[in-house]
Amino acid sequence: MSLKVKALAGVKWTGLSSIIVAVLQLAQMAILVRYLDASDFGLMAIVSVVIGFSALFMDMGISSAIIHKQDITKNQLSSLYWLNIIAGIVLAVIVYILAPAIALFYDENSLTNLIRLLALTFVFSSIGNQYRILYQKELFFNKLAKVEILSSIIAFVVAVICAVEGYGVYSLVYASLTKVVIANTIFLVKGIKKHKPEFYFSYNEIKSMIGFGLFQMGERSLNYFNSQFDIIIIGKVLGTEVLGVYSIVKMLAYKPFQMLNPIINKVSFPVFAKIQDNEKGLKSAFLSSLSIITFAVFPIYFLLSLFSPFLLDLYLGQDWADAAKYFQLISASCLFIVFGNPTGSLQLAKGRADMGFYWNLFLFFIFPPFIYLTASDGIMTFLIGTLILRIGLLYPGWKFLVARLIDIKFNEYISHLFIPLVLNIIALLPSLLFYELILGLNFPDIFALCIVTIIYTLLIFSLYFFTNKSFRAFVLKYYKSH
Repeated sequence: MSLKVKALAGVKWTGLSSIIVAVLQLAQMAILVRYLDASDFGLMAIVSVVIGFSALFMDMGISSAIIHKQDITKNQLSSLYWLNIIAGIVLAVIVYILAPAIALFYDENSLTNLIRLLALTFVFSSIGNQYRILYQKELFFNKLAKVEILSSIIAFVVAVICAVEGYGVYSLVYASLTKVVIANTIFLVKGIKKHKPEFYFSYNEIKSMIGFGLFQMGERSLNYFNSQFDIIIIGKVLGTEVLGVYSIVKMLAYKPFQMLNPIINKVSFPVFAKIQDNEKGLKSAFLSSLSIITFAVFPIYFLLSLFSPFLLDLYLGQDWADAAKYFQLISASCLFIVFGNPTGSLQLAKGRADMGFYWNLFLFFIFPPFIYLTASDGIMTFLIGTLILRIGLLYPGWKFLVARLIDIKFNEYISHLFIPLVLNIIALLPSLLFYELILGLNFPDIFALCIVTIIYTLLIFSLYFFTNKSFRAFVLKYYKSH
């Protein structure tokens, strides 16, 4: 099977998995929000940040190193496996010990047990993580997708049952723990049949990979901290109830991006890595990934922002409709996050994890103080400021992260953001007029939503078709073949 065919199959399976998992998460949220308090979601948001940040140290960037290195030996895999096991156990112990201090920082005693319970995920993740990465390296996305779907379904059932039975925030904790245990147990049972780690460890044999991985770990740690610092500060400054509302809206706004993100990253990184020495092919693949992600995600965000008051009311209840303005501003910021996402795969494919590290180190000195100052004045000030800041980072991001790896001019790079943005705005204006007209005729909101979605989709498809040559060629080729 050719690389192109494997990549397309990867898109299909990863896309299917992302859609099913997202639907389950949305359904879970719609159910749990009616049984749990906003403060419960605030507590879980804090716990998730602590566990998510710590998990980066368990991986140590080794996952990316395994995918990047095309001639890895069995002894190296064995050494890396045991290193991962040790790191998982050590991290679980450290987080267990630090849990009371974190609870004291937020003045929330219940955080101690929540954090300690989820610290167990490090132990279970360590036993199956390498097999998951090897599946990704060999482009076995069908196997990855099946495990993800199965573990997510079981976790969903656990969350709903626990919520109905009155377990409160522990419903979220038990569901998260269940998913990790199920997924990694399957990876271990299936993976060990093809690669059984030897009782062998040699630091010298994995030294170069650890060096690559440490930069990646540093980059991911800084990036994670920068992206989650809002949760840390809002929880401390404004309290867990306000944080609960914000975290749910943020989760919903990030969902379209998070659905497509695994598809692009899981497929683009190994594909980029296999053509890392082909400058022309790598540039073409990178620009294609930008086109795909903007074409797929931008219309979704524009439509969701337009309908956000109605959708939040329908999905979460009438008390949440006022949070639409938060959703719209977060969605606007997501457009720029989405656009910059393929750059990470490009860096790793070229073996330049250090670039991502230094970039996120630079952001570390910008985002945390910026978030603290703006969040102290209220969430709206923080959200507006964040949007302006992300726009301002476009040029330095291209200069430092993209232009140094492949020959792409700024106007060529930014056109893949600017043109889709303009086309979506053009499609939005008449759609907005139709929306107001239909509502003025006293049609049901859901009817207006469906009609305007169809109108918007037809408009944006037509605009892309007549302005984008590669998209037009793809559509015509697909039409002729069918």
